[in-house]
Amino acid sequence: MGPIAGDRIVAMYGFDKGVVGTFGTHRAKHGVSSRFGLQIYGSKGVIQLRTGSLSDTYFLADPSWFPGKSKVNWQPITSAGLNKPEPLKDNSLVQGNIWIVQDLMKAIEEDRQPKGSMYDGRAALEMILAVYESHRRKGPVDLPLMNRKHPLTLL
Repeated sequence: MGPIAGDRIVAMYGFDKGVVGTFGTHRAKHGVSSRFGLQIYGSKGVIQLRTGSLSDTYFLADPSWFPGKSKVNWQPITSAGLNKPEPLKDNSLVQGNIWIVQDLMKAIEEDRQPKGSMYDGRAALEMILAVYESHRRKGPVDLPLMNRKHPLTLL
């Protein structure tokens, strides 16, 4: 986990094969912020998405660290693929839960892990708790967390 500066938290995590992930957050200055999403920088470009069952997701075929200078346009990514119209219409939170349950049932039938496995959930929860622990300690923390108690119970 990285430095904390006022109301801002920045985290870095090293994955396999030299992949580095970063997480940044800050308290919105004027109420709730609509700036929320995920950016993935890869060897062929950038993917940007927001949360939801049918989230706004786009690809920019510009692999530089300063995307946009190439004048390449963002292309939508849908469940049908790159630059294809979205065939699914229901983007409610309820529909997302239905898809999760359907995948879980199919995973049981096929004796495989679901797309969002318990291991993925545990890793996501550990990253969230690391943000709280970093804030509590006012400094960086390592993953996996050494402290196995919920950081907010220690405030």
